[in-house]
Amino acid sequence: MQREVGFTLVELVVVMVIIGLISASAIPRFFDSQRFDNRGFYTEVINAVRYAQQLAVVTNCETQVTLNSTNDYEVNIWSGTSCGDGTLTGNAPNPATGQTGFFGNNDSVDIIINSGPAIFQFDALGQANNDLDISIGGNQFLVHSATGYVEEL
Repeated sequence: MQREVGFTLVELVVVMVIIGLISASAIPRFFDSQRFDNRGFYTEVINAVRYAQQLAVVTNCETQVTLNSTNDYEVNIWSGTSCGDGTLTGNAPNPATGQTGFFGNNDSVDIIINSGPAIFQFDALGQANNDLDISIGGNQFLVHSATGYVEEL
């Protein structure tokens, strides 16, 4: 007797049904970029806040972070030639490019300030002037005023 090798029609149909079910649930996730955008902008804002704190410690001058309801952020330094000279409206240098101006925007992701001011400063010791609770695209982080520590929740 010879034994035939291969799949039966029933086995092929069952495999095709399983692949169809997996495709129906998995493929939409590949085309929904909103979650990816939310997490990316969240990480971008956290990095800006941490950069502002580090810049304050390194320069021994206050820095300021501004979060707007128009879903943008900006890191500012003193506008004058020295620490305390002018106002905290000068553009901080971008650490990646070295050019003046460290800011970002994402219109599709909401910045929600749960508690604390939308404009806050870090002093030369890296301490924030207020405790902050911020949500961005469903992700939340806290800035502890005593230490300036940024805690992701």
